[in-house]
Amino acid sequence: MATRWLGGVLWFALFGLAAPACTGTIGGDNSPCGASTSRKCDDQEGCSVDADCSVGSCITGACNAIATECASDGKAASANSLKLCDGNPCGGDAQCASGTCKDGTCAPVASKTCGVGLPNACANGEICQSAADCSSDYCDKTCAAPPSDVHQNGKRDGGETGVDCGGTAKPDKLCGGGEKCVVNEDCQGICKAGVCDPPSSTDGKKNQDETDVDCGGSTAPKCLLGKACAKNEDCQLLACTASVCVKPSETDKVQNGGESDVDCGGSGVTEGDFSYTAPRCKDASKCAVDGDCMTGACAPNGTCSIKSCDTAEVSGITSCGAKETGEAGAVHDSCCKSLPLPTRTTRRLDKYEITSGRFRTFLTKVGPNVRDWVSSFVAANPTSQLATLVGLSPNVLPIYPSQQTGPHGLTAHMGLDIDNYDGVRGCYNGLGNYSANTYWQDAAVLTEFGLPARSLAREVSDEKSLNCAMPIMFAAFCAWDGGEVATIADYWDVWAPAATVADRVNSFPWAASNLCPGPGGIGPQNAKPCPNYNWCNGTYLNGGFKCQNTDGYALGGQSGVFYEFPLGTDKSKDNEVLIGAPGRFVNDASSVKGNGESWMDLYANMAEYTGDFKAGAGDFCDLSGEPLAGATTCTRSDPGTTPPSTKGPGTKYTSIPTTRLIGQTWEGHQYYNGQGGETISVMFQYGKFGSRCVRPVQ
Repeated sequence: MATRWLGGVLWFALFGLAAPACTGTIGGDNSPCGASTSRKCDDQEGCSVDADCSVGSCITGACNAIATECASDGKAASANSLKLCDGNPCGGDAQCASGTCKDGTCAPVASKTCGVGLPNACANGEICQSAADCSSDYCDKTCAAPPSDVHQNGKRDGGETGVDCGGTAKPDKLCGGGEKCVVNEDCQGICKAGVCDPPSSTDGKKNQDETDVDCGGSTAPKCLLGKACAKNEDCQLLACTASVCVKPSETDKVQNGGESDVDCGGSGVTEGDFSYTAPRCKDASKCAVDGDCMTGACAPNGTCSIKSCDTAEVSGITSCGAKETGEAGAVHDSCCKSLPLPTRTTRRLDKYEITSGRFRTFLTKVGPNVRDWVSSFVAANPTSQLATLVGLSPNVLPIYPSQQTGPHGLTAHMGLDIDNYDGVRGCYNGLGNYSANTYWQDAAVLTEFGLPARSLAREVSDEKSLNCAMPIMFAAFCAWDGGEVATIADYWDVWAPAATVADRVNSFPWAASNLCPGPGGIGPQNAKPCPNYNWCNGTYLNGGFKCQNTDGYALGGQSGVFYEFPLGTDKSKDNEVLIGAPGRFVNDASSVKGNGESWMDLYANMAEYTGDFKAGAGDFCDLSGEPLAGATTCTRSDPGTTPPSTKGPGTKYTSIPTTRLIGQTWEGHQYYNGQGGETISVMFQYGKFGSRCVRPVQ
């Protein structure tokens, strides 16, 4: 029969012809049957291919019900639309490949002489229905020795307990949940009642993506000390070194133990009686929350910062350094960077002057009731510099603003000249006043004092060094920002740490001249001598000064003006364009360095208030509003008019403390001479004065 099939069917196939229909000659009715006819061939009728047979199996030229393809279990039957093999539980004849379900089990056809349901297993070469019929546990219509790829054929055979898994397929292929098994070792998980449980984190095995038995990976609990791991997250203590869970430490020089950066940050980890919490992170370290940082401020960019740079703003926050924002080749830096002092080794001096943008962060988070915040801080920090200042006179605290509007309100503090001078100190933003106030306020609040809207965009003003604030406001800012106002001793440590007082009297060690020696610098190309520093920058004789380099520089046709940004502003409305953002004058860099970097603008741009606060006997006449009820009143003269006029009445405050001032200004003032700078009232405001903070080392 096989010879006739090979000689007949294959012959037709080789020549592209259709095979003839089979004729039922063995127990049939001699009518045509097969795949190409209207009738499938019955069991034992002649056939050429499996498709000819109603039982689905053609072997040695005849349909054979014994070798009908079947599924070894209900799951496989459902997936493959096959009926069940002999020996499987059944609920009716229709479920069985043999067509007989007897006593709840699929029974073999009558012609079957060996295998499942019969006393003897089938030998190799005998016709079989499934691998379970064969002593070799492999069936391809006849029993045979399992081939080399038996564990990839999608069936349970070849000594396996499940489909292509367990038994002879292990250990490379263990059975997953629902597959049949004999022992636990057949399964990825464990074997229960002959069926594998799905892998779990309690099965006593290293499975799924566990890194050790029942721990590590994406689903199992974290591993304890000494267990195997692939990454920190596999371990209870979040520390994996050399593929083993270890105890983290603040000196192991790797980021582990839940740290937000190497050896710092994080909320801590615990295992048994061992716990670890890393030290808080220094500035510029990575962080996730404020609590990761020594300063208590994790900026939106995910790095530790001082509080004034803990904002999504950019202007005055990350805008310090060479060239203007948007200018080609600009190299900008964090405006909050502090550098360690060379001999005062417990202190860090801010690299840059306080910007208006940083001060805006302070007022946004604390204001407008700065007075209340100062009271709370002083009570909690009685030995602080700010507490010392407030303790010098009972009249200091009431002058801090407590609201946005009204006398001493935040609008007045940051938009008017309310110091005890003549009211034309470059801080009043009235038209034609040539104000240099760099703190931008919204037009809606300026109308309280009849002030016009600012002419520059807030983002431009925020980049510039803050001026026109009282020293008491700078003191509050630095305290809130984690430090205090820098003292003259801090400045001296940068100017000439090994020098005597006499060496510091006449000039800074890195500047022998007010003019740079050659071409280049800020301004038009091919200029003659140009300024190294923003000192004495203004129209000729502005304020009576004659120091401008009138022969070598004339920006925009204005004699002596060597820096202006942005260009084209009506300076009678806004003179702040002559003030640089910190770091714009790259030559104004200290020769003494901290962490390899120079401090900027210590020579000029702004003269700077210091934190050398002392008790004083000065008066302060506040004209920011009507006199307070029951207060002593005062007037203030304006020597700028002819004859001098008197302004008032206002509220009089006495016993006003003083502080020291140091450095030079963009308009030409010089305060760096002598041993201690110039004494000034702590209620003083000026468009040429700013400040910077000093803070503890980290």
